[in-house]
Amino acid sequence: MKLKQGKKWITAILCTSLLSGLCACGKKETGIDGLAEQPSKGRYVETQETLPEELGDWTVKQMFEVEDKVHLLAAKREGEKTVLREWAGQGQQFEDVTQDWLAAMTLPCEEWSEMKLIQGGDNAQYLFAQYVAEGTEGYTGHLWRGEGETAEEITPKKWTTINEEWGSYEYILGVTALNDGTLAAYSYTSIDLLKGEDGSLLESEPLNSQYGDTFIGDGDNIYLGIANDSGGLGGIEKRRGGKESGAETIPFSESSGSVQLCTQGDGNLIAACTEGIFRWQPGTEDWEKLLEGMETDFGLTDCWCQGITALSDGRIYALFQKSGGEVKLNKYEYDPEAVIEVTERLKLYTVHESYLLNQAAALYHREHPEVLISIQYTYPRYYYDEADYDAVYQELNTMLMGDGAPDILVMDHLNMASYAGKGLLENINDVVEPLEKNGELLSNITGAYVQENGSRYAAPLQFGFYIAAGRDIKVENMASMEALADFLAKEKYSYMGSMTVDELVDKFYPHFCEEIVSGKQLNKEALDRNLEYLRAIAENSGIINAREKDEKGFNMWDLPDQAKLAFEEADGFKGCLFPMSIVNYIKGDFTAFDNSFIPSVQMGICAKSRYKDTAKDFLRFALSETIQDTDYYSGFPVRLSSLEKQSRADRSEAEAETAIMVDGGYEVFQIKDYSEDIAERLVTLCKGLDKPVKEDSKIREVLTEALEGYLTGDQSKEETIQKIESGLKMYLAE
Repeated sequence: MKLKQGKKWITAILCTSLLSGLCACGKKETGIDGLAEQPSKGRYVETQETLPEELGDWTVKQMFEVEDKVHLLAAKREGEKTVLREWAGQGQQFEDVTQDWLAAMTLPCEEWSEMKLIQGGDNAQYLFAQYVAEGTEGYTGHLWRGEGETAEEITPKKWTTINEEWGSYEYILGVTALNDGTLAAYSYTSIDLLKGEDGSLLESEPLNSQYGDTFIGDGDNIYLGIANDSGGLGGIEKRRGGKESGAETIPFSESSGSVQLCTQGDGNLIAACTEGIFRWQPGTEDWEKLLEGMETDFGLTDCWCQGITALSDGRIYALFQKSGGEVKLNKYEYDPEAVIEVTERLKLYTVHESYLLNQAAALYHREHPEVLISIQYTYPRYYYDEADYDAVYQELNTMLMGDGAPDILVMDHLNMASYAGKGLLENINDVVEPLEKNGELLSNITGAYVQENGSRYAAPLQFGFYIAAGRDIKVENMASMEALADFLAKEKYSYMGSMTVDELVDKFYPHFCEEIVSGKQLNKEALDRNLEYLRAIAENSGIINAREKDEKGFNMWDLPDQAKLAFEEADGFKGCLFPMSIVNYIKGDFTAFDNSFIPSVQMGICAKSRYKDTAKDFLRFALSETIQDTDYYSGFPVRLSSLEKQSRADRSEAEAETAIMVDGGYEVFQIKDYSEDIAERLVTLCKGLDKPVKEDSKIREVLTEALEGYLTGDQSKEETIQKIESGLKMYLAE
């Protein structure tokens, strides 16, 4: 069965708020905590249910429970309209139970638009839909009440009135029915109680920003998700009759990411997320873990949950969509005969969470039930503040010196040479070299990790590169610092716009960092040459002391307007949709700047691990097609066949619409899939990358402090080199 995922309209403001909401900090561990206390026999298990064949051409929009049966709402495009059907079942038997009014309904929108069928306590049904109506420019909520063979629209007037503060229609996050005949509607700004008969507003309560997207009801109560500092679910507010008076707060700290929530009779709550499936019962403080996330599709990166529901007998159902469109209906049920088989428990430490690692650990456990790999990370994937690496090193060193040392280490942004030099990392050349010799890996990427003695202590599982894209500039003129400096020295127009010293350093120093400092020696000749390049670039751009609050330098978004050259990290084929769409829009060109690559998920194995053979087997698995074939929006695969397979994949599900600034005003911009020729060109660039970028916080600090006078013409190059040499003297002597 295929499920079509719609394009989403994302305004600049909404895009910013969504990204900031994904930020998180603090330590999160996924894996085996508490597993040993479970009985060796008897556990919840995941099985896949069979969906009706008749739904093969339909888009399943919603799953919900009515009278202890699973119900599905499905949509399908017919001509210029979308039609709807309702299915109900228990076990593997589903039947069409669409009421006459719903069967007669047609919606003037695509089937991927938001739709929800709501069952009222008085057996009335309601349909909520949110879409861009003809003649409007934003999503508008609509509400109908089913009556016999017809549907009466009862959309509240508030929903069709522009919010003057936001300049858009009220965005409705959820609607639920209460047993007293009213409806509760939840938006970013308020909870409204509506009269079920006509949708008129009965009460409205303003909300503050502490609440997230989670909103469900059980007929008597509504449940609001309270956002934590990282934007995840930090708690649940239970409101009797939808009213704040006497509200109860239920803490939740099991996940920093997305959480699915439903009710399960007698006031129980079920929560499901990457970390597992949990149950809360009234009168208790803690959530009971029913099933480890790694044992379920919740633990898979290429599978996302559309909703969960639970029946009174304890069964839990989850509706998933897999990458590529497949829909799955999973059941979770306690099996008293199921046996826990884990005999080896490995720990994996990474500074930043990785979708690839989550997928690899979950699928490896499925192939090897006796092995469970727990992943500990300090910062969630979407974390935009500067990471505190002093704290990271202190934490990691404490683990390495104690009994809780991880078996597997991801070395991104860590001093790999230092750990290897102290004998803390295992030589993994026996794993990687055979794959390179067989032509299975991109040796131009993985080969950079071979030491002079033939040892290798880490291997990247992904990589990216910096796209240099522009207009009124040829590829050869933006391919390297030397070429770019020579070109910009002849141009009067500021191609990249003004920059601060630290912005200039951050953009370019990773490409010459290793060249100017090698073997604890400062290469003055290389430094001299790169300083000349930096000054030519700076003179074209213009150096400023600082930026105003919320002001940012030019980037890829500015190419259609004022910028003529911008850099963007290419982090996979789907991640390239936006920059390639921009290049197409401006009729420009692009290349891989400096022919260098950005390694990521650099995996190493701790020398003191008791499970070195298993850890090496896991590394082989992470380098296999099973893991490398998936595009995680975080990098290109290092496996050659996976790189070529991903380049040919259909990326339409990642297409979107947004707004860009052009000539001082906003314009609709479509982020579309690119041509086979562009995809092949990206493959060619990936195969030709020949050196990793290098970052060093001390070198960055010294360059930033020493360059200001030089770039503004108040300090000679010789004085600048002397300042840099003095600033690095103690560092290089260590």
